[in-house]
Amino acid sequence: MIQGSRQPGWDKRAINQIASDEYGGLDAMFEAHGWTTNGRVISQIAPTKVVQTYGSVVSFVEAHADGRALNPMLDVEAAFKTDPPQVFLKSFHGFTPENWGFLGFTEAFARDKFVRESKPGALLIVAGTSKAPDSSERLRVLGMQQQTHIHGTKWDYLAPDRHDEERNDPGRVNGWIHGLKAIRAWKIPPEERPFVRDIFPETHNGGKNGTAIGAYGMQITLQEAQRFLKLPIFETEIYGGLPVEALVPGPAETVLKPSRPGPVSQSGYMVREAEGPKHLYILRLHGDEDSFLGYEAQGRSIIKVGFSVSPQTRRDAHNKALPVCAFGWHIESSTYAEKRDPFPSSNHAIAGENAMKDLLCHEGKSLGGEFFLADQPSIKRAWQAAVKAAENWKP
Repeated sequence: MIQGSRQPGWDKRAINQIASDEYGGLDAMFEAHGWTTNGRVISQIAPTKVVQTYGSVVSFVEAHADGRALNPMLDVEAAFKTDPPQVFLKSFHGFTPENWGFLGFTEAFARDKFVRESKPGALLIVAGTSKAPDSSERLRVLGMQQQTHIHGTKWDYLAPDRHDEERNDPGRVNGWIHGLKAIRAWKIPPEERPFVRDIFPETHNGGKNGTAIGAYGMQITLQEAQRFLKLPIFETEIYGGLPVEALVPGPAETVLKPSRPGPVSQSGYMVREAEGPKHLYILRLHGDEDSFLGYEAQGRSIIKVGFSVSPQTRRDAHNKALPVCAFGWHIESSTYAEKRDPFPSSNHAIAGENAMKDLLCHEGKSLGGEFFLADQPSIKRAWQAAVKAAENWKP
């Protein structure tokens, strides 16, 4: 699509040409991606948005090589439509996207190989290794995540409550250090996880490709992709990503079907917040903490940190997940309650949420994901850190 050498200014010309050829202009391209201008001139902010989403202008160009309709960043289904599909099989020791928000490689050349062979938005199907800690996950298909070409280290995309575990294990501290950020994730219900050999027989090749699948990831065949689409999946939260409300499984070919364009599209089987202005919040669980935990809280509170277009809606969703009982989530702090304007984008809010998690991991106790046990001074400091981090985040 874009020809010629990369002379100064080629990147802006490439973006403008793709915007014109594939979308009918920059405004339509921003709308399709769910991007906002944050009050800046659209032509000036376009390169920044492209790099934030695709990793580089080169990757943006490659993602549109087959046209807008086959760009998996815009439509997850598109990854399954090419031959071979933009779908890769990779083995992990476990699949916990809620605290492991990336694809990691121990060697940089392995990451570079994946980037060369994939497009931004490509899908990574995760299989359990033969030595996975949970024996029920070994050699089974566990789920899938959507990849960007955004480079970073393990520490950039790993939840703070996992840092000590990784740093204190000599066998893991330098493993999977070269990362590519992931932006969405789906799991297969534990009761429905098939063996890798049954769904991907060509790529698995009787186990002969195990080393390549573990080290690099291998592109699957069109026939194998169609088999995967018949499996039940549900979308789940991924560290550093947007909130996901519902965890209802359905056939992959239905769950992945968008109801509107854009990389933050929604389906009938889950509710995933779209890109746009966000409020930060802290929820606190009211009730007898000792009884809830099964051990003494020692005066500390059970809290959940996060961000949403509507903190009240998030509170209500968490309360609906509880049976009728003496416990209930209340809003401890929110930028909405403080009558602050929402932060311009989820990136601002993610910076704030991560600041809360980082402080609470050190001063309190992680209860998994966005849940913590902390005393009131630490909660207050976490809130102050969150607002400051979100205010200071820059594209």
